[in-house]
Amino acid sequence: MDAHFFRALTGELEEKLKGRRVEKIFAPAEGVWTFALQSKGGKEYLLFRPAKSVGLLFISRVKPVNPPSPPAQVMWLRKRLAGRRLFEAHHDWINLRVAFTLSPWKQRDKYRYLLLDMKKGVSLIHDLPEEFPAPVSWPSYEEARSNEEIWREFPQISPPLRKTLNALDENEGRALLHRLETGTADHFYIAEKKGELTPPRVWSNPRNDEQEYDSAIEATSVYGEKILFPVMERMENAEQRNTLKTGKKKFKKIFARIEQEEERLRALQARKIEAEALQAEMYRLKDLRELDRVTVTHPEYGEMEVKLDPLLTPTENMEKIFKFAAKAQRGFKHMERRRQEVEAEHEQFLKANLMPAADKGRKQKNIEIPKKYKNIAASLFISSDGFLMIRGKNSKANHEILSKVSSVFDYWFHVQGGPGSHVVLKRDHPSQEVPEQTLREAAVLAALKSYRTNDSKADVMCALVKDVRKVKGWAHGQVAVDSVLQNLHVDIDQSLEEALAKK
Repeated sequence: MDAHFFRALTGELEEKLKGRRVEKIFAPAEGVWTFALQSKGGKEYLLFRPAKSVGLLFISRVKPVNPPSPPAQVMWLRKRLAGRRLFEAHHDWINLRVAFTLSPWKQRDKYRYLLLDMKKGVSLIHDLPEEFPAPVSWPSYEEARSNEEIWREFPQISPPLRKTLNALDENEGRALLHRLETGTADHFYIAEKKGELTPPRVWSNPRNDEQEYDSAIEATSVYGEKILFPVMERMENAEQRNTLKTGKKKFKKIFARIEQEEERLRALQARKIEAEALQAEMYRLKDLRELDRVTVTHPEYGEMEVKLDPLLTPTENMEKIFKFAAKAQRGFKHMERRRQEVEAEHEQFLKANLMPAADKGRKQKNIEIPKKYKNIAASLFISSDGFLMIRGKNSKANHEILSKVSSVFDYWFHVQGGPGSHVVLKRDHPSQEVPEQTLREAAVLAALKSYRTNDSKADVMCALVKDVRKVKGWAHGQVAVDSVLQNLHVDIDQSLEEALAKK
């Protein structure tokens, strides 16, 4: 997530969440957190998935489906967080971190903050880390445009932002940099590029392929639902989960090796000060032999003890330390390049496994059917616009497609006024639009497996799955519908089943 967008988002979240109670905590998928929030206008959920490149933090009214048994970490967090209220937020936006002050726990000095870190995840902490928030300095406009490596010293000037600055004229560029520095963003953008949604930003050159929003919360909710819900649907596939899990372990090991090597290089580089101290007092040391340590005074850092190789003279020890310090300096450049390469590979891996394609140009005929459908007596169809539709073959299957394979934001169809099969039309996310043609095709499929099958026309109900309830004590397949989205009057086409059947 872009740091400037994170800054605007957490500022808005502080106002929206202040005083709200965290009622429960869930983990609907690996690396995904759901915080159920107290709300007068119906339940709201704060969803959080930490990741540097495709991290998500947004509010939704749709609760993701959770596994039957919560992980141990969720239970630990529930015990210490559930029932507590969120208050002021402490923003370390340049490092993509925000900490919310919590109402007191039974042990008043413990777990005083909820820390959401885009790089490390969720944690409860007693005190804020040192230098929280980290100090933020800014470059001049000229430096931001001309220095290709500006992001190393000023991480908030990312390469895409620098590219945008260079595309603007001087007045527009200076105005943009000033707005970012003062944090006065009032428009937010989501673009669609190469069939994928780009993360929302507070800076952009508005184009036809970009959607503009007036609040960061609104922008991130739209983006988050489009990204996360399809991912969680795919994560139910065991093969997909294993691929992601194996890949995460692989990159975790690589990053650990890089950090280990960087730590070794830092230790070698730090000894340069010792070599400088030896050099400053070499006039009294050069004739000494077989020393394993010596106390010397550095002109800047003061007195220190330096370990020596007794087989070497003090001069040889000094030269050896300088040599390794210089080698460490060169090694850092190599490790920095290696880290960038691995981060790029990691980002591509996450995009391939965690980033669904955008809705535009959706038409797909070769949809891969998850294994969970294979044990249900249901017929599968692909609409002319590429949407998956499931129809039960009997009352048990009608029950199972609602309880086992449907999301709360999917569409449900059933003929009016008499018995018939349930049809569920799968959507990728709660805000996904479905073409009228596909809605009518789903309605016809429901009518063809009903008491109206031999008629020329039929009336069919369409509702959200969340508004269709299975009632305790009723027979399988019998449901109560709390709210109907629309009633469709359709012509019954007997050839539609064969035309749309999933081969």
